[in-house]
Amino acid sequence: MRWTKKTTAYVTNKELERLEEIEEYLSKQDYFSDELLTKSRMMSIMINTFYDLFVAENSRTKYPNRLAELKKITPKDNQKLLRELMRQGRSMEFLLYINLGIYQSLSQINGSYTPKDLRSYQTGDSREINMLMNQIMQIINDDIARNKQIKDSKRKKA
Repeated sequence: MRWTKKTTAYVTNKELERLEEIEEYLSKQDYFSDELLTKSRMMSIMINTFYDLFVAENSRTKYPNRLAELKKITPKDNQKLLRELMRQGRSMEFLLYINLGIYQSLSQINGSYTPKDLRSYQTGDSREINMLMNQIMQIINDDIARNKQIKDSKRKKA
């Protein structure tokens, strides 16, 4: 099939209704409020959107499979993803403070430390590790509260 810059497309009544719904949807979006939403611009948006969702990132995935993947995504999935990102952020904070603590401890002891002394925190059998994890969580919470307090005091001054 050869495409030209000006191409006529024949659509069914149902597809025409969908195009009108798409036009109405796009016209309500703040993202496009500064531009004239012509039919050519709408087609450009739809082509680029299809390309981004189906071709660019998933060129090896068959169309029906990719469509099914996209249809499965719900707002709950986005919330789950945000919660997971927050949890991972917390984990990264844990790692930061753990590494800082390890560095501080190692720099103060006489070299008798060996990694073999560590026990797994996942088994939960180490009271010391559980206490350390709780202390680190408290430090993180204190940091969050302190940062919030600083932001609030800056807002009051402004």
